[in-house]
Amino acid sequence: MINNIKQNKTVILTIFSLQGGGAERFVITLAEGFKILGYEPHIVCFKSQIDYEKPDIPLHFLSYQSYRWLPKGIRHRIFAKVFDSYVRRHITDKPVLTLSNLWQVDQTLTHSQLPNKVFVIHNTLSKEKQVHTYLNDHALREVYQSQNVVAVSKGAKEDFLTIVPNVKALTAIHNPIDQESIIIQSQKTEELQNIEKKYPILKKGYIVHVGKFKAQKNHIALINAYAKSKKSLPLLLVGQGELQSQCKELCKELRLQDKVIFVGFIPNPYPLIAHSKGMVLSSIYEGFGLVIAESLALGVPVISTDCDSGPRELLPKHHLVAVGDIQGLADKLDDLMQNPHSFSSDFDVSLLPKSVAMQYLNMV
Repeated sequence: MINNIKQNKTVILTIFSLQGGGAERFVITLAEGFKILGYEPHIVCFKSQIDYEKPDIPLHFLSYQSYRWLPKGIRHRIFAKVFDSYVRRHITDKPVLTLSNLWQVDQTLTHSQLPNKVFVIHNTLSKEKQVHTYLNDHALREVYQSQNVVAVSKGAKEDFLTIVPNVKALTAIHNPIDQESIIIQSQKTEELQNIEKKYPILKKGYIVHVGKFKAQKNHIALINAYAKSKKSLPLLLVGQGELQSQCKELCKELRLQDKVIFVGFIPNPYPLIAHSKGMVLSSIYEGFGLVIAESLALGVPVISTDCDSGPRELLPKHHLVAVGDIQGLADKLDDLMQNPHSFSSDFDVSLLPKSVAMQYLNMV
């Protein structure tokens, strides 16, 4: 167990910003878990951006942008000193836990001198390397070797070890899901009602996908599969990103404009999930698959591609379809639209924030 856990109650959770994304929701939810346990969580961001409802947790914003003019070779070391100095002056000099999230922050915190650092791996690094050319084995080892590391799934942990075999400690801890909060938020239906007014076709039922429009989420495959299905329900796409316009063009080519609905980023997507007939995830890879667990927390049926990590740890086998199998995904979509209850699954209460936060406190 981390030293001085009884004497110190301060936990630092660090992330680049609180823009819309799974890692950002993870930080907010885990902070609430530490709070439930009687700890004092603080969220430190490197950019002042919040796309979610402001949490009842102390927020701190540093300006990483002000240091971008520095060469990369020294920028992260210098900003680590800025980070350490800020935390010691304004929060604590001995946090019981200092969590680092996502690559931009990890590159800085690897140089931090604060105690009890833990780096959270939110994705499958071998797949991330294929998408982001700036990631390579040498860079990853420079940041993570000899550190305490948590992967958000067993699959992500096994993948991590193939790239960075020498770490101080490594374990897998699933993401926290605040079921009570999600259920309460799902009952705030004003946004949903506005969307249904704009798109009356949704009132008779729909299936939904929630996620950024980026290569990882593979909206292109989802749209192509939906085009091959019977399309008995419309497909609602919630999110934004660089590939959104390409996906809209594909829908025009396939004449799906009246069946595939784009609504952009919604800060509270839970009413849209809760009122759907089912959730579909079409990713090429996932670290955990947060939206799957959130859907299960709402009692919503889910189908997903069978990524190397994440979905297979949350869903029964018959809910899954091979990555890249367009016809298989089309068939699974038809099954979901025609008989959604066959894809219902129980929510795992071990994912509740209090339980997950305790696992982090027991990390080292």
